[in-house]
Amino acid sequence: MILFGPRYKGLLDDIYEHGVLPQDFSIYLHHPSITDPSVAPAGKSTFYALIPVANQGKLPIDWETVGPVLEKRILDEVGRRLIPDIHDRIVTKFHYAPRDFALDLNAYLGSAFSLEPILTQSAWFRGHNRDDKVKNFYLVGAGTHPGAGIPGVVGSAKATARLMVDDLR
Repeated sequence: MILFGPRYKGLLDDIYEHGVLPQDFSIYLHHPSITDPSVAPAGKSTFYALIPVANQGKLPIDWETVGPVLEKRILDEVGRRLIPDIHDRIVTKFHYAPRDFALDLNAYLGSAFSLEPILTQSAWFRGHNRDDKVKNFYLVGAGTHPGAGIPGVVGSAKATARLMVDDLR
């Protein structure tokens, strides 16, 4: 689900144009233990919350300081809107910020989503999984078709693997 904040266009402008950490945010909230109980201990749930922020090129802040503050703000908002006692229910948690994407995954400027999400760089318009000119050159990841985010990257990996297997035949 998406918990929309009070602004949409202004929020995206703050992130992509102005490179500021907005005071408000929209939250993508995923609850995977509903469809796959194995991802949480018996009687518990797993949640994933994502808010878009600018990459380190546009927003060069100290994520070690800001990260925990932003995490609390996000949990407070989920508590206010959905789960009033969320802080009391949490057994374990962590946050992952642009700095982590850069250090752990070598993501340029800590960008988790690769290309800017504009129409001409989305879905089919993204880089294709097999190069049209260089034989046996394949691409996979957030910057390729079908797109960014964990589901998009997994879909990209499956599509690229399928192309490679087909080309071997």
